[in-house]
Amino acid sequence: MAAIIIVGVMLSLVRTTNKSTAREEPEAFFDLAEEIGFETKRVLDYGVINRIPSGTLAGDLLNNYSEYISQEDVAFVYGDGRDVYAYYYQTVNAVAVSILNNTFIPLNIVTGNPVEVKREIGNATIRINGNDYTFDLKPGQNFYFVLIKDEEGEQFVSVE
Repeated sequence: MAAIIIVGVMLSLVRTTNKSTAREEPEAFFDLAEEIGFETKRVLDYGVINRIPSGTLAGDLLNNYSEYISQEDVAFVYGDGRDVYAYYYQTVNAVAVSILNNTFIPLNIVTGNPVEVKREIGNATIRINGNDYTFDLKPGQNFYFVLIKDEEGEQFVSVE
């Protein structure tokens, strides 16, 4: 009986606590990914109907969207069954402008760099920051993107 009481007292003194905090996903980030997906489909449809080469069409779209999404990093993969291209647009906070009271405001600079595409039968793979993203290549024009956001030590990725 004494052993049971001693064990009971010992167990009441020992306490294990696990605590975790679940952050909400950034809703605006995923809304932006959905909007880019919607817009790119419409632009590709326009290009196919008007017989605009995918390289020209994609180049214009990439330049327009790279400024619009300057807070996130994005990779665009486009082409047809034979030729596939990828560009990675990354935001760099390299410049700061001084205004009143010596306050500095960082200016985002968006840099666009070609990314090597590993092409295999039926798919294409790109590597960004050590992570591989594989896309199925369908007959006709293909357009995919990877949207990446780093926030408070977490990385959010949307692939479409």
